[in-house]
Amino acid sequence: MSSTVWLYIALAIFVIALIIAGIGVGIFVSGMKGPMKKIKGSVDNLKDRIDKLNLEATSLQHHANELKEDMQAKSEKVTLLIDAARGTKNSFLDLNSSVRTVTVGIASSANRDKRNISQINQWKNATSDLLDLQEFLKNRKNDPAAYYPTPLIGDEQTAEK
Repeated sequence: MSSTVWLYIALAIFVIALIIAGIGVGIFVSGMKGPMKKIKGSVDNLKDRIDKLNLEATSLQHHANELKEDMQAKSEKVTLLIDAARGTKNSFLDLNSSVRTVTVGIASSANRDKRNISQINQWKNATSDLLDLQEFLKNRKNDPAAYYPTPLIGDEQTAEK
């Protein structure tokens, strides 16, 4: 046999090997399509879950920011309320001090000038009447079922009609 025949036999073996390799690759690729589809489905499912988690995280962050802003606003309101309460306390203390100063002034002027005793008695009576009115209004507020036939100031006109 000549070398050309051997060359043709080698070429034929090589072509058969290529055909067998091509068939093997084709079988391999067709066999991988099913698992690759499953992998692709799993990846798509994972992407959807990640998108949902990102959306939920964004929503939670937005809600947390709203709560933070709400807490800051309420903290400012509470601070204003506390400052107002302190201011009210200081106002009452100042009022008490002013009343004390006026009282001391009235007492000292009464001691210096005996002619003003009648005016002081009028003031004392007016103060007593105011305290009685305050007690009356307090009792009236505590006992709403009580009957008070005397009309209040301003109610006389409506009572006459």
